Amino acid sequence: MEQLKFIGKKLLNLIIMLLGVATLVFILTKLIPGSPEVANLSQQALNDEEIVAAYRAKYGLDKPVIVQYFLYIKNLLCLDLGTSIRTNQAVLDDLARCFPATLELALFSIILASVMGILFGIVSAIRRNSALDHVFRTVSVTGVSIPPFWFALLMLYFFYYKLKIAPGPGRLSNSFSAPATVTGMYVIDSLIEGDLAKAWDAFCHLLMPGIVLAAFTMGLITRTTRSNLMDVLSTDYIRTAKAKGDGGMRLIIRHALGNALIPVLTVIGLGLGNLLGGMVLVETIFQWPGVGQYAYKSVLAVDYPAIIGVALLIALNYMVINTIVDILYGIIDPRVRCR
Repeated sequence: MEQLKFIGKKLLNLIIMLLGVATLVFILTKLIPGSPEVANLSQQALNDEEIVAAYRAKYGLDKPVIVQYFLYIKNLLCLDLGTSIRTNQAVLDDLARCFPATLELALFSIILASVMGILFGIVSAIRRNSALDHVFRTVSVTGVSIPPFWFALLMLYFFYYKLKIAPGPGRLSNSFSAPATVTGMYVIDSLIEGDLAKAWDAFCHLLMPGIVLAAFTMGLITRTTRSNLMDVLSTDYIRTAKAKGDGGMRLIIRHALGNALIPVLTVIGLGLGNLLGGMVLVETIFQWPGVGQYAYKSVLAVDYPAIIGVALLIALNYMVINTIVDILYGIIDPRVRCR
């Protein structure tokens, strides 16, 4: 019974927060300069009042703002995000089409950032103030400081244009066709097809944008892991474990790492949320057809339904990730309990 009450409370909070986000984003989109008809109709069409009136009536733009809001909330409760003004397709269908590309890139980036960041942080904490520690700290500061769009341009210039050892922008080379959609993630779908060459090509296309997006989060994870692990290693129970004969990696893994990783999980969760929101400039530079590009084009077209749909998707991502992080807290540290 307690578990059912907890789940019900979480679901109620989720609905309230989503409605709050929908309301806030609806208000903000109405404050965006410009209008959908100016962004989407030609100058000749704009000069025809009948065409402009028909366009506004088609998308409900001729109704009062308060009426537009309640109609949108009503559709939202029915899981209808409306029709995109720019693509003339259902926003839910548009998001379902572009989200797997962002999900594939985000998962690859966060896995890379987590593995490298935790490894660098552990080595830096163990070998404090050594040459290796200084190297890893420099790498982490550089990763946090370098602008992603500039890093993306450097990667393309050196590894694609100059050295020609990396594939160009996009998700696949021109010699391959997109795999049959199962998950929407090209590497996995290509493996399901049994086409190893296509899967390898899709993976190679992931590398450069994945490294660019992983750099910032990896830097934060490295610094957080190092700082917290050094704090844990200076506690009394670690000194007691050393006195009992535990040492080296056994001491780190068995006694110290669990407590040190609690704050790191928060950094990883926030990093994944940011990545799932779509990195507009990086996706544009690498011509990655994900949520970031979709959001960018929707803003340019003043596409209200699409903008609100993207905002709700990002909010939902953060809520789900925060719930998963809370559960992992309890797994890593038994003292943490969900309430």
